[in-house]
Amino acid sequence: MYDDDDTTFSLVSTASVTDATSVTTRTELELDHADDEAEAEANFAGVNDASSDFESGWEVSSGPSTSVPPSVYEDEIAYGRRYHGFRRGIYPMPNDEVERHREETVHALFLQLMGGHLFYSNIGGHPQKIIDIGTGIGIWPIDVADQHPSASVIGTDLSPIQPSWVPINVRMFIEDSEEPEWLHGSEFDLVHFRQMTDVLRDLKGLLTKIYPHVKNGGWVEFHELMTEIRCDDGTMKDDDPLRVFLDTVKDGLRVYGINILAITDIEQILRETGFTNVHCITKKVPISTWPRDKTLRALGVFMKTTINDSLGAMAAKPLAALNLSPEQRVAMLEAARESLEDASIHRYVNCCVCYAQKREGDFADALY
Repeated sequence: MYDDDDTTFSLVSTASVTDATSVTTRTELELDHADDEAEAEANFAGVNDASSDFESGWEVSSGPSTSVPPSVYEDEIAYGRRYHGFRRGIYPMPNDEVERHREETVHALFLQLMGGHLFYSNIGGHPQKIIDIGTGIGIWPIDVADQHPSASVIGTDLSPIQPSWVPINVRMFIEDSEEPEWLHGSEFDLVHFRQMTDVLRDLKGLLTKIYPHVKNGGWVEFHELMTEIRCDDGTMKDDDPLRVFLDTVKDGLRVYGINILAITDIEQILRETGFTNVHCITKKVPISTWPRDKTLRALGVFMKTTINDSLGAMAAKPLAALNLSPEQRVAMLEAARESLEDASIHRYVNCCVCYAQKREGDFADALY
């Protein structure tokens, strides 16, 4: 059963295509529960309005915040989607306008479900250095910079898809975060990751690299959607098409060297790399309108919509990596979407925020 405390936070992963090979413009999803949708949209409208218009109303830097060679902009086009050109092929999800909308939706959901907080780590009122690894469109560091003008805020990503107009205390860098060299100095108050543990190949290696550059008493924080679809009451069968689809996607990600981590894995790796004061908060977030609780039902509508929007991107590169034919990928995609529409199946996902602290008194053997 769910209670009101289960609505504390959530996160989602989305992208929208009609099948494995073509992209459409994003349209409203036609769900069976129109009244619930309208109510949910009204509840979330303020958050979306506040968080998506992040390029206006601020002091900005005098020049572009992202400086990259022209070759970085030579994107890969595949399966009707646009992918990063820098380190081409290592990340199997798109970076196009559909992805931009996905990230805006994820950000709005985090703000709503974490009570308006951008992070839980206690970094004090005057942080000096914050970095967001895998920043995507850069919406999180931009909001953080706006809230914490004392801080120098960095965002890094494989794709140059961040806005050029940003708060003056923000810098964006195009890089592969798993490269061995660290180029951003030391004494970080906070290192932030969102939806990165399901795309990183060596989380322990990355945290080992980062650890010396976190200030004594500084924090690292993860916001993660645990991708396994769950059901506690037996209404979802073992051969449910949505479950089969997502399990197959995990197999495809393994071809890219990516192994999906469990919550316990994240906590263990944080401890193994030297972090202490580890907190991992896990909540069940329903999918679709099956909960009786009004708030949970509204959350379920948005979770269902964002999962539906993510399926097309998952059916492209991850399934193609398993040598499935276009016809097979489309068939699996259609079956998964049909199953997702069945509100009699009481599905949910586990969502997790993990944050941990570097011990006071540790010596940072920093490069800079």
